[in-house]
This record gives sequence, structure tokens and C-alpha cells, in this order.
Amino acid sequence: MHKPHARLSQYLSLAAMILITIVAIYNKNISVFYIIYLFWWDEFLKTVFYRLRYHFKKDLFQNPAQVLNGIKPRLFFLFIYIVFIIVIFGLVINWKDHDLIIMNLEVLFFKNTFFNITLLTFLLREIAIYRIGSEQINLNTSLSKGVITLHVSIVLGILLWFLVSKKFILFTDHAVIFSIIPFLLLKIFFEVMEIKDNSPKASSQY
Repeated sequence: MHKPHARLSQYLSLAAMILITIVAIYNKNISVFYIIYLFWWDEFLKTVFYRLRYHFKKDLFQNPAQVLNGIKPRLFFLFIYIVFIIVIFGLVINWKDHDLIIMNLEVLFFKNTFFNITLLTFLLREIAIYRIGSEQINLNTSLSKGVITLHVSIVLGILLWFLVSKKFILFTDHAVIFSIIPFLLLKIFFEVMEIKDNSPKASSQY
């Protein structure tokens, strides 16, 4: 479980992500690829820092061997996801929309300011948690809340694309809002759940 200051950094990072995403939506400088790719980076950074804690702060884990064995399949999932996300959501789905392709490529190569700032908040959060430290960690690293978020987001993204392409739903001038908000709500739900799971009160129940 994380110490109070570490949990505060998680909530601040989440709040920053929400705010920046809303601004990006307002400026219409966001896409489904943007949001899912952002979720992938969030989970990747968490995984990297779990690995760092395993090497340099191994005493934080109740069962270090299980943690290492859990990190490996998580990295495998993330590798599969990144290929799928870039190919399908970055290119294939928006192949006929030149503007969206350009926007997705800007995100992919870190030329989108909103994306980069949000990514920076994720990195600062992980650095803060690493430096502040945690109490004993009992973590299911192979299927974390972040991995579940990616699972559901990919399915939701494909479903939205199918509905739009088959014209079962018609987007208006508020298309960006309708397409991004479900992903944002999904992320908030699982992120808050993960933070609470790492709280002292929740951990004491196990």
C-alpha cells in the first residue's frame, strides 16, 4: 500500500490528466488513438517503476518472486497492445481521414503538447511514489487495473468505430466529446479503484 503523500501524487496526476484531456477536447486536439495510447504509456511507466522497485527496493514486496513473474506477462500484454493500438487505432481505423492520421502521428512521435504534458505528469507521479516510498506491496502485476482499462478501452474503441462506420450512431459537432468521454470515465473509475486498493484501510482488510 502507498503512503498518504504517494496517494496524493496519484490523485493529483489523475486530476491533471482529466483537466488536460478536457482542454484537449475543447481544442479538438484529441482522438481515440490519443487516449488509448496515453493509457498504454501510463501502464508502461507503472510497470517500469515496479521493476525498478523490485531491483532497488525489494523489501517493499511481500513476495518479490511472484512480482517478477507477474511483471513479465504484463510486459508481454503491453507489447501486443502497442502494436495493435498503433496499427489499428493510429492508422487503419482513420485511414480515410487525413487530418486524424496526421494528429495520430503527432501523438505517436510526441509532437502533441497536451499528450506530452499529461505523460510528464504520469512520470512525475511515478518518480514521487518511488522517492516517497510505499509500505508493503501485495500486487497482482499480470492483470492490473491499468491492463483491464486497456482491455476494455480497445474493445470500446472498436465498438465505437463499428457503430460509426455502420451509421448506427451519428456524431454531430460534439463528436469529440462523445468519443472521448467514455474512455475518460473508464480511466477515472479504474484509477480510483486502484488507488483505493493500495490504501491502508483497503490493505488491512486482506
